[in-house]
Amino acid sequence: MAIKHLLRGLLLVALINANPSAAQGTGPALPDPGRLSTDWWTYFVIDPKTDADSLAQRIEKVRQYLVRTKEAVPAGSREALNPIFESLIQRFDAYQNLKGAPLPIAPPAKVPAQIYSMEKIFESMNALRKLRLELDVEAQDIKRLERALKSAEMEQSRRKVAYLELPDAAPDRIEQGLQLMHKRVQLEIAVEQLRRRRVQQEVLTTQIKSVQKELAIAFDRISVDPARIAYWEEQRQAAILRLSDLNNQLTRTQIDESSAVTNTPIQKAQAQLTTQKVTRLEIEAAIQQVLAAKAEWAIAGIRRLAVDNQEDTKTDRELLKKHLGKLDDIKERFMDWRRTTAQSRRTATEQLAEEKDAALVTMYESRLVIADETERYLRQLEDELDTATRLSELIKHLLVKREGHLGQGRQLAEDAAKQTWEVIQRVLTTSLFEIGETPVTSLGLIRFIIIVFVAWWVSKLLRRGLNRVSQRRETVSQSSVYALGQVLHYFILAIAVIMGLSSIGVDFTKFALVASALGIGIGFGLQNLVSNFVAGLIILFEKSLKAGDFVELESGVSGEVKEINMRSTLITTNDNIDILVPNSEFVNGRVTNWTMREVYRRVHIPFGVAYGTDKKLVRQAALEAAEAVPWTLKGNTARMPQVWFVEFGDSSLNFELIVWLIPEAVKRPSAVHAAYLWEIESKLQQYDIEVPFPQRDLHLRSVFGKRDEAAWPVTSGESEKAPLAP
Repeated sequence: MAIKHLLRGLLLVALINANPSAAQGTGPALPDPGRLSTDWWTYFVIDPKTDADSLAQRIEKVRQYLVRTKEAVPAGSREALNPIFESLIQRFDAYQNLKGAPLPIAPPAKVPAQIYSMEKIFESMNALRKLRLELDVEAQDIKRLERALKSAEMEQSRRKVAYLELPDAAPDRIEQGLQLMHKRVQLEIAVEQLRRRRVQQEVLTTQIKSVQKELAIAFDRISVDPARIAYWEEQRQAAILRLSDLNNQLTRTQIDESSAVTNTPIQKAQAQLTTQKVTRLEIEAAIQQVLAAKAEWAIAGIRRLAVDNQEDTKTDRELLKKHLGKLDDIKERFMDWRRTTAQSRRTATEQLAEEKDAALVTMYESRLVIADETERYLRQLEDELDTATRLSELIKHLLVKREGHLGQGRQLAEDAAKQTWEVIQRVLTTSLFEIGETPVTSLGLIRFIIIVFVAWWVSKLLRRGLNRVSQRRETVSQSSVYALGQVLHYFILAIAVIMGLSSIGVDFTKFALVASALGIGIGFGLQNLVSNFVAGLIILFEKSLKAGDFVELESGVSGEVKEINMRSTLITTNDNIDILVPNSEFVNGRVTNWTMREVYRRVHIPFGVAYGTDKKLVRQAALEAAEAVPWTLKGNTARMPQVWFVEFGDSSLNFELIVWLIPEAVKRPSAVHAAYLWEIESKLQQYDIEVPFPQRDLHLRSVFGKRDEAAWPVTSGESEKAPLAP
């Protein structure tokens, strides 16, 4: 161990002597793997104003120093460290080359031409598309490099901390220092690459702006040949004929696909092959649709530019809208076709690698051939879509140029309104659920709600009219009018529900099954609801209960009947509390109706006076009390207030004041009772009539545990009674 430490000390002395900058203390020191400082990379940060060396000179010094360091390492350790030394030197060379390479610059902008053909504009638009794709790729690469750089910086910090914690005599200090230098050079290379990527991003952005500016000028300087109309018309007719033929083939192939049987491996392989053929034919048909649209747009553009340039733009806008909708549908299906083709190729390749049957192998190979053709058609479709899109942009520009800014704004507003209406129609006509295989849409539900609402409104108007008629004619019974109004209400709503379901498209001839299911539902879960509904009808037609009656139920609920509804009756108590009582409770239970046939009611107000009181004076006081209460019925000789002597009580003479009440008082029993008691008590005090209260005598049989003789004397009237237990 002593020899090893001695050798290491000699190595460090040799390295110090070989590092003149460190020995003399002038300028930044050469990075030493055995004694790296935290700012060792500043050696490569060159300031042209103060530093005499260039980056290449300093990297060369480091390279020579690393070679000498490697030669000074003991032979036993040199072989293990040699790959690290070589890799570090190569990294420094790569960093030097990268820093010395020129940065990307944008090419000079093109001078706009005086005349642009349609093909020239297509070329510029294609160049713009490629630049945008490159810009997207560059942006993705920059994000990837930024994430990688952040991770590398964190790793570098951890390595730096681990290196600084090593003791100076650690045997692996040089190796750790070399690793730290290696990672730092890699990190700086990534920083430089990221800088160059950002410069390239700025260059692409500048190029895109230049091409866009050129296109804006080209659209105003476009020139076309009217003779090209015949060429495009020929292209359109050819595309239409080819599309018709492909649609026939596609129909036959789809029929084969739908009728395919997949019981055996051969049949399954055949079905998969047919599915791949369907995809290929669909893509071919889409290509022809794009070609036809492109030809029609080209003809419209040439006519507008070179032939008549008519004021009316409606026809061209409708043509543009029609084909743009088709292109959007094709673009939506494009990714599905690509994904399906890739999946078919992958599956066929896997099956082909494992299959031994010759017939199946042939089918899998055919699938691969068709998949290749499909991918070729997909690339063609992508190019044609791009060309058609550029042509549609040109047509839009021409239409805007003809319409002007005001016409363009009006047209955009009309297009937006039409698109909004189409979206609303699509949403309203989308099936939400089905009733007996009849689809129910949002529009159908809205119609149903409107019909029911109109019926409810008509019912409300009819009931209001009936109430007005009944109020004008005293001979008409209010209860009959209310019952008629409720029956009309239910009848109109039932008719409205039937009409609403018919508007949705529900076939009532198929409602037998629904009716039977409804009967079962009533039997199990809806019997209480139906029972209350029937009870409500009975109440309305029987007229035993009507709105305005004051009732008292067996449950103790009492109040005025406000409404008799389909399921329950609304009762409002004198405390202004609304209580919903099921209709069946009025039919099955005992109900006290205080105002069923007559609005007048007699009440009994009991009270008592002391024995020895003049009965005539008591009657006079009670009758005066009745006269003072405003609830007393007056002017009817047959129903005058009376005072009855009803009982000899334990401590009082008991009387009852019998009073007939006016109709307003019948529905306030508690308030009426309290008012009469108040006046009776006042009159009794006025005539100095005593109101007795119960008195009790207490006789003690034992005191403090003593009985009879030892206790207090027993009264003569109770001497024969048995003594009470203590």
